[in-house]
Amino acid sequence: MNLLLILLSALLYIVAFPGWDIGFTAFIALVPLFRVVESARSDLRAIGYGALWGGLVSTGMGYWLLPALIGHFAMWPPKALAFYMLSVTLPSCLIYAFLIAVYRFVHHRHLAWYALALPALWTLAEYLKEMVPAILPWGGIGYAALPFYRFVQIADLGGVHALTFVIAAINAVAWFLLRSLGRGGASLGSPAQTTGRLPLRYPKTTSAAALVLLLAICLPLVYGSVRLGRINDAINEEMAAGRPSQAVLVQGNFDLDDRWSGMGFYRRLQTYLAMSGKGVPGYDRESEKKQKGEHRKRVIVWPETTLNEPGRMNGGFFRQIMRGIGENALLISGGLHKDTATGQMTNCAYLVSGKGTLMRYDKNILLPYAETSRVFDWLGAYYTAPSEFAAGRTPSFMDTPHGGVGVSICFEILYPRYIARSVGSGAEFLVNISNDAWFGDSPMPRMHLNAARMRAIENRRFLLRTANSGFSAVISPDGRVAKRTELFQRQSIESDFSRLSALSPYTRWGDWPVLFSVIVLGIVLLQMVLKKEARP
Repeated sequence: MNLLLILLSALLYIVAFPGWDIGFTAFIALVPLFRVVESARSDLRAIGYGALWGGLVSTGMGYWLLPALIGHFAMWPPKALAFYMLSVTLPSCLIYAFLIAVYRFVHHRHLAWYALALPALWTLAEYLKEMVPAILPWGGIGYAALPFYRFVQIADLGGVHALTFVIAAINAVAWFLLRSLGRGGASLGSPAQTTGRLPLRYPKTTSAAALVLLLAICLPLVYGSVRLGRINDAINEEMAAGRPSQAVLVQGNFDLDDRWSGMGFYRRLQTYLAMSGKGVPGYDRESEKKQKGEHRKRVIVWPETTLNEPGRMNGGFFRQIMRGIGENALLISGGLHKDTATGQMTNCAYLVSGKGTLMRYDKNILLPYAETSRVFDWLGAYYTAPSEFAAGRTPSFMDTPHGGVGVSICFEILYPRYIARSVGSGAEFLVNISNDAWFGDSPMPRMHLNAARMRAIENRRFLLRTANSGFSAVISPDGRVAKRTELFQRQSIESDFSRLSALSPYTRWGDWPVLFSVIVLGIVLLQMVLKKEARP
């Protein structure tokens, strides 16, 4: 029975995310897991269930990696399976095994424990994914709230970790309520373990649990409704006060061989220049002249590693690009930079202004295994693509003639505080460039897009995202996708956006839900110590 409940919990969790998008299941997905943990006959067995749950969830959400390794990186299948188990499955198993071990150790039957301590424990476990360099912080339960437009707006208060805390609390209190009504399994250390039921003996506690559950659902919805009105008013005021900027996102959709074979670099460059204005279906030259006469600013964004031939990129090369985009434009393009002194390569973004300014951002947070080696090189080299990069040291905030920009490359968008620091430094809009082609047509490009949507909400900024094969999108400060490309299509999209300067509470205060979680668990541990000392 317990194994079936673990499977049910994992399935409910998985289907809450892109690919299925049954978002409401996230609000009940953990209930079967909590039931199993508390009814397990021993700590060791409960920890095993936690590891199993982590393994099932990581497999259900990361299955795409195996065909990507075999097809995209031409990896020997047994080696691909070993890499998958060590880099994806094992870390997830260990994290949730440890979570359940702590769960059993600090467990208490009081409602406050379920409403505060258990959500704090879950929040810290997910925060751990951001702290360990070898683990990618995919699939946090807070992201499952994105389909619920009003509910998710509380992210501007405490980031995605605030959503994690609230959703985990809803699950925990729902389990407490079910158990109190006598429909769950026996709780840890209770006399009811012999019967498998906990009778309804505490009607006041049950009513309090129902009230807490109601508030945990309704308060975010009320906040979101009020906040959305204010955000939209602020955007409309900015649009009316000055001329909005125009975003032009170019999705070249060049395949792996074409991008890294070393051939056709200038042909690809001309394609991107043409798609950035001239040569786009529906392009009106007279309209462009009018817009230039009104000094309309354009921000053009090209994907990751588009300018990937450092030996060909000199002063004359960038002057050609400046002439191609026009003096009222800012181009932000992914590229490579080679340090002539050390020979080290960085994955970077070039910021090229039509008025003659050239800046560069070097990627700070490298993708484990693909951009930096762990023990040994798992993936190897592909054509002229570097097998390893040097970590950048440039700040992610760039002060350009078109305003302050917060730049991130690929999976850097998964790190909330990294993005928030650029906004706190003065970024008026955000840009994320990526190449998601190796994900294939799996849930991962959608999950990557959702991460960008969450960062836009947290910081209340427009976010311009371009990926080589999609999804490329203009994302509003409320998390809505204003305009988007399709997967594996060569497309160019345009949309207006505005630069914003007000700072959200999350940008100002940071990951305070994590600190709050540490305090809550500290209080729980202190109470345990004091009770133990008080015993004769």
